[in-house]
Amino acid sequence: MIILKDFFLSLQFLTIIPPLPPFTTSPSEGGDKGEVKGGKGGVAHFGEDRFGKAAVFFPLVSLLIGGILVATSKMTSLFLPISISDAIVIMTLIIITGGLHIDGFADTIDGFAGGRDKDDVLRIMKDSGIGAFGAAGLIMLLLMKYLSIQSLQMDMKYWILAAMPVFGRWAVLPMGLLFRYARLEGGTGKVFAETIKLREFVLGTILCLFIVVLLLGVMGFLMLAGIFIVTLMIGWYSNRRIGGITGDVFGAAIEVNELMILILALLLF
Repeated sequence: MIILKDFFLSLQFLTIIPPLPPFTTSPSEGGDKGEVKGGKGGVAHFGEDRFGKAAVFFPLVSLLIGGILVATSKMTSLFLPISISDAIVIMTLIIITGGLHIDGFADTIDGFAGGRDKDDVLRIMKDSGIGAFGAAGLIMLLLMKYLSIQSLQMDMKYWILAAMPVFGRWAVLPMGLLFRYARLEGGTGKVFAETIKLREFVLGTILCLFIVVLLLGVMGFLMLAGIFIVTLMIGWYSNRRIGGITGDVFGAAIEVNELMILILALLLF
């Protein structure tokens, strides 16, 4: 039952699927309480210590997201041009995740590009609006994702679409393990940064490796190594600028790594 709760917490956090009553935590259960929103979905309360354990299931939930992308691509390509079908795939990814990670990407670009010091960067990141840098970065990100998906060979396209979310969301595990939270106040990013320990990282990585090697063979292992390097670079830069990471930086890492997987797929396959 506890494992199911962790899985559904992961599912709820990464998607717009609303909380399921049998798997929410009642106020009587021990531990500090955290609040999680599944994209634009409902809200459920869990002990904060469960967030790190839920992150172990990020690769499995991401595989579900990838399956939705593959199904969307196959169905829409039956009656629409491939160019439109690929655009719908990207739109589906944004919708199913509630725009959570792409919003973090835009805020991170705005903060790092426009902030002069740590406090300024964090203030800009917290602003709900989007600036010129964030808008430009968002346009470039989506354009490069679209062109990369269009450029994939058809015999590999569905495998890459299935694996792409797995690689991207796995990045939360090493980033949460290796870098501290930058803000003094709390946030969803803080509970992951403080509760992902070596055990969660190892278990989540084993699960991720099983999935990506099953989908892509030995190339899956090599691509995961590449994603690890990119994640370290993002975390190092964030740590240098603001003394750690935030929830927005988590989102930016996911989006950047999804794009990196598409680019690596074009290079390797």
